[in-house]
Order: sequence, then C-alpha cells, then structure tokens
Amino acid sequence: MTMPLRQSLRVGSYLMRQKLTHRDKFPLLVELEPLFACNLACAGCGKIQEPASMLKQRMPVEQALAAIEECGAPMVSPAASRSCTRRSMCSSASW
Repeated sequence: MTMPLRQSLRVGSYLMRQKLTHRDKFPLLVELEPLFACNLACAGCGKIQEPASMLKQRMPVEQALAAIEECGAPMVSPAASRSCTRRSMCSSASW
C-alpha cells in the first residue's frame, strides 16, 4: 500500500529537518492507546485479565492531542482494536 503524496512529503521534510539538525535519535511514530479496553483475546496478552475498573479507563481527547503535539512525530498510530470507536477521538483528529 502506497502512502499519499502529502504524507510522504510531510515525513520526508521531517526527516530532512532532523538530519540537518544532526539528531541521531528522534520520534517517527506515536503509538497512542486512548482506550485500555480491547475486544480481542490475543494469546500472550494480559489485558483481558485486568480488572474491569482498569479496562474502563479512558484518555481524555485533550490529553491525547497534547501528547501528540509534545512528541512532534509526523505520524500517529492509534493502538488497540477499539480506538476509533470513540467518535470524540477520531472526529477531533486531523491526522
């Protein structure tokens, strides 16, 4: 699957800026997990065994967007299988 031109240009310019500032290590991707719950039962994953109170935890949209801005990485990957079932999270995202 190819990347859209806009995304390729954004990532390319980000990488160029990092190289020009002589940074050896920098974030390229933010893996954001706004929900602790998961509707999968993957082998080896301990989430399914967590208490119900822990699985109901939610990250506020403002906190998630602040974490993305603070990191500065050009790409965001929402982790967990149900991340975009929260309309408030996906509707406010411009990524």
